[in-house]
This record gives sequence, C-alpha cells and structure tokens, in this order.
Amino acid sequence: MPFTFRKSTIEGLTLRIGYKGSDSSPDAVPLLMLNGIGFNAELMDDLSRAFPGRPVLCPEMPGSGKSPDPVLPYTMQRMARCMVSLMEREFPGRPFAALGFSWGGALAQQIAVSAPRKVERLALVATTSGLPLPIANPEVLRRILDPTEYIDPSLLAENFRALLHEGGASAGLMRRFKTPTPAGVGCQVAALASWSAAPMLPFLRMPVLLAGMAEDAIVPIAHQRALACLIPQAETFEVRTGGHLLPLAVPDRIAPRLAEFLDGKEALVNC
Repeated sequence: MPFTFRKSTIEGLTLRIGYKGSDSSPDAVPLLMLNGIGFNAELMDDLSRAFPGRPVLCPEMPGSGKSPDPVLPYTMQRMARCMVSLMEREFPGRPFAALGFSWGGALAQQIAVSAPRKVERLALVATTSGLPLPIANPEVLRRILDPTEYIDPSLLAENFRALLHEGGASAGLMRRFKTPTPAGVGCQVAALASWSAAPMLPFLRMPVLLAGMAEDAIVPIAHQRALACLIPQAETFEVRTGGHLLPLAVPDRIAPRLAEFLDGKEALVNC
C-alpha cells in the first residue's frame, strides 16, 4: 500500500506527511520514518512496506517533496521538537519507534536525545553523528557543502541526480525522485553542519540498531562504527555490498533485519 498524503502545520512549519496505517494493529507502536537530505517521501515507500503491522508516518522536510520552503532556517533541535509534536498529535501519549536514513538518521538521534522517553526503539541507517567525520568521496563532500550548488535549481537537480547515481539508485527510485528547492536543501545542510549529538549518545538507553553499507561512498561505514563506539549497547548490522541508497533502492537487502529489530527480535547475521 503506498503512502497517502496530507499537509499539516506543526510548530510553525508546514509539512507534507506520508501516512500508512489502515492494516495496523490498534496497539502497534507507531513508526516515524525520516528520509535523506532533500528526499521526498515516495523514495521511502518500498522500505515502508516492510512494516505492515504498524502505523507509519514519513514527513517531508521543508523544501523537499511537496513541503513548502521554510520561512527561516532551522536547527536540528527545532526540527526534533517538531517531529515529537507531530507524533504526539497523531498518537497522543504513546511512545514511538524512529527509523532515520542518512540525514534523517541524524534527526532521529536528536529526537532520541531530546525526548528519550518518547522513543521506544531507534534504527539508524547509513547515517552520521555529525561533522567532521569525512565523506569518502571528496567531490561529493564539496558539492554537499558548497552553497553555490543550491542557488541554481537546474544545477541543483543535476547534482542531486549525480549523487543518486553515485549512491546506487535504481531506475524506479530515480523516477520517483522530486528535486528539492535550493532553500530546502540549504537549510538541511546548514542544520547538519552546525550539529552533533555525539556528547549525548552514550546516555541513550533505548535499543538502537546501526545499519550501514560497506561500499557506501557518501556516508562510509566508518560513521556507523563511530556511532557504535558512542552508543555502548547498540547493535550493528553491516551490508557487505551496495551503496548509500541500497536501503531505498533494494530494500529487501536490509528491510527484514529492520523489521525484526523494530519488533524486538535480536540480531542474526550480517548479509
């Protein structure tokens, strides 16, 4: 079942939010899915099918997908408050699980640090604890951090499609991609560049899964290994082949383990 969409204003930010939940149990723990930088919710649709028994929300960040541009820049802390408010509005008084991919994994960490009693389980996929950990490909790092890359919409679209190819996007994923706005991407980059949750991660007490791809050239597996050092009780799961976008392009390679983890089942083996 694909996402259904509606727009909602939370803490002054208007977001387009993808919903799934018609086949979920009333007692199932809701799942908040957080996407990569500049990505629209449709790119997470295939991965979300791995969690049919629970309600799923996948918000698009300002300037991504069909969410309007932010009026002002925001911090990761503000966006984390926004996500917690969204989940409280949709599921009053209930804890939720969070699954963050890439930039969304950074936001998921901030949510877990800011509202630890609200997050029941935390899955971090191909993500980072914040700069200055490097990106494997220096040219990718230059394009991501150069503000001039976001001024021209046509250049922005060209760069994003190049990054999708480098990350291992499938043809189906490319067709579903909607180019974000320069303001939307710029705000996400600025929020990440000034952020790190690393000092607080050793204090996390909810179950955490760290998943990464050994061939990821955008967020190298070293980022997951660094997170494993910061979160002593975290479980790690490494996919030995595949690039950064494997979780979205070929979700069958990683979705079963994510589903097991979110259902409370312990580790088996890496794939």
